[in-house]
Amino acid sequence: MKGEGRVQWDPSRDLYSARDGVPRKLSGLRAIQIGVSGSLSEFYAGSPLSIEDVTELAHRVAKAHGQASPKVVKDMMDEFDLPEERTYYPRCERDVLIRLGMMPGETAKSIAQIGFPSVKKS
Repeated sequence: MKGEGRVQWDPSRDLYSARDGVPRKLSGLRAIQIGVSGSLSEFYAGSPLSIEDVTELAHRVAKAHGQASPKVVKDMMDEFDLPEERTYYPRCERDVLIRLGMMPGETAKSIAQIGFPSVKKS
């Protein structure tokens, strides 16, 4: 199973506000995205806890984000039955979480700066 997983940090997004028709990126916050392939993927695909088709919800969210008024976007989003998002901490030792940037440390500081270049003051 070695090498059958991918981890990347993506910008965290605010579903309740849109910018240019897509959820607004949240400054300094990152979401971890985990992908699996090969036998690891087969294991998870063969052992689902549940599968839910959210295509219609995704279309409604996209329509809401296409609205010009932030108030209209929020009002439309409030009508949706969105899943509750919660922070996930894997069952790892503290030093592993620090190395992954999921707890305060040098890695977390570096991740927080991705996409936010420093501005030179003159």
